Amino acid sequence: MEKTQEIKDSTEEQSIEQDQSDDCKVHNVINSKLPKRWFKYLRLSKSQKRLYKKVLNENKTKVDKLKTTFDKNNIFEVEHFDFWYNNHQKHALKEINMKIKRNKVTALIGPSGCGKSTFIRCLNRMNDQIPNTSSEGYIYFDNGTNLKSKKISTLELTTRVGMIFQKPSPFPMSIYENVAYGPKAHGINDKKMIDKIVQEALKSAALWDEVKDNLFDLGTSLSGGQQQRLCIARAIALKPETLLMDEPTSGLDPIATSKIEVLINNLKKDFTIIIVTHSMAQAQRVSDETAFFYQGRVIEMDTTKNIFTSPQNKKTREYISGKIG
Repeated sequence: MEKTQEIKDSTEEQSIEQDQSDDCKVHNVINSKLPKRWFKYLRLSKSQKRLYKKVLNENKTKVDKLKTTFDKNNIFEVEHFDFWYNNHQKHALKEINMKIKRNKVTALIGPSGCGKSTFIRCLNRMNDQIPNTSSEGYIYFDNGTNLKSKKISTLELTTRVGMIFQKPSPFPMSIYENVAYGPKAHGINDKKMIDKIVQEALKSAALWDEVKDNLFDLGTSLSGGQQQRLCIARAIALKPETLLMDEPTSGLDPIATSKIEVLINNLKKDFTIIIVTHSMAQAQRVSDETAFFYQGRVIEMDTTKNIFTSPQNKKTREYISGKIG
């Protein structure tokens, strides 16, 4: 009787070990990149393939499901998010958890190479265009939609989340066509409507009075600061909900920088703005919230006033005081 029980216990232990082994193997295959995944898939047993399909379906259901606890006062909620370059060789973002408020300016500060620009590009999936990158975790947008869900296409996302780069990048066409390009690409062809969109966007970007008599001059003929405001006008012509700005004033003179900062403060009435900046003075001038990044992690996030007057983390205090950077 005891021997029979021992055999039964041993069989159950072997079954548990086999299940654990199958589970581990299946998840390793799922986490591997294509086409490597398919070669590994072919080596799975029949039971492992069944488990593989089950896990994939469960993951898809989870990704497509709205986050019911999403706070309507936020535009993004990020949970346990990690990001890698070079086939998992470079771990750029580590366990990011943060909430970005709607119609506020959030500044991302931190030393060079700490993950700020990588993170901001994750918010409209621009990093998906880079080969051999991968991510884990969740970024929820607007109403609780997971950015990895098929319910939101990359085209829709990049329309709703505009991007302003460090270096002004107007298209090699007229000022008018730079702003009209997006609406036309989205099927708006009515001349009067296009004219109205262009005028409103240029006014919102505080550029209309400077270019209204020269709309058909090349966008590249403008000064650096004007080119950056033209890029902002081009982005807001599509009526996005969020503007991502990756060091938008780093190459501009103080006067042009001041104009962009005034513009940012005016735009937050209609848009959520997330700005990467190396200037702590700029972060204090334009932002409502500030997140301090260091070595791929968010060390501290709070109101800008609290971050710069009473930071809670030692690393934040050291960065603000200039001891690290």
